[in-house]
Amino acid sequence: MTLSSYGAGSEGRNPAARQAVQAAQAYGRATPDGGGSSSSGQDYSGDKGSASGEEASGGSGRAPMDAANLLGIPSDQITPAVERALSRLMSRVDTLVTQLETVQKHQQELARKSVQDPFTGLLSRPSFMQILENEIAVSPPPALPRCLLLCEIADLDVLSKTYGQSCKDAMIAQLAEFLRLYIQPPHQLGYLGCNDFAALLYNVDAAEGWRRTQAISDRLYRASYFWDGQPVDYRLVFGVYQIGPGESLTTVMGGVDRELRYSLARMQPAPSPE
Repeated sequence: MTLSSYGAGSEGRNPAARQAVQAAQAYGRATPDGGGSSSSGQDYSGDKGSASGEEASGGSGRAPMDAANLLGIPSDQITPAVERALSRLMSRVDTLVTQLETVQKHQQELARKSVQDPFTGLLSRPSFMQILENEIAVSPPPALPRCLLLCEIADLDVLSKTYGQSCKDAMIAQLAEFLRLYIQPPHQLGYLGCNDFAALLYNVDAAEGWRRTQAISDRLYRASYFWDGQPVDYRLVFGVYQIGPGESLTTVMGGVDRELRYSLARMQPAPSPE
């Protein structure tokens, strides 16, 4: 997500912006009302556009902002009316800067949340699909193999009807934690929603990908899962597809889904839960 160059932290990257913001803030503080009223609070009985340092700084001893230097207006043209207009303008600028900082913080928080799936803590579907699409589009394709792994819980609907929705949600959450242990960075692991997990494996060909799925299945089979004090056996089904040159997101997703359906068709029916 592209964020505005304004707001929190932008002054440090842009000296001119920092100088303008500091000047605006100083100018707003230089008036008793913060620059928001029709009166600047300054004494114009002396030289035109000037005031004593004590009055201009609100008694704080802070040097007043030179509006003429900031905006390029000749000092002999700074009248009391211009001073009041500048005061209101700088106060408004200060308010806008604060609002932009708040908006940017909200944007950053939304961007962070959109990357992560709130249920599993894995990459969200949009984030994972964007990473996958970028990887497929690399040109020329890398010499090292890459493959996409798709994983589902077999017979999830049957398990859900037998043990309830809460058991189903708990199984998906447990599987997310389980996969996280065996698919670690630099590989990418995401939750696509419903019953689908996906992983982008780097420097792994299809044969190695299938070996890894067997190891994951074996480990899960040995792990005990209980719901309401009863052991619940569930099986995983996988699809593995090696990404070739000239592929698109559509062909890769279609290929891995086809492999998963083949695996599901070859599985023996699960015994009915007691």
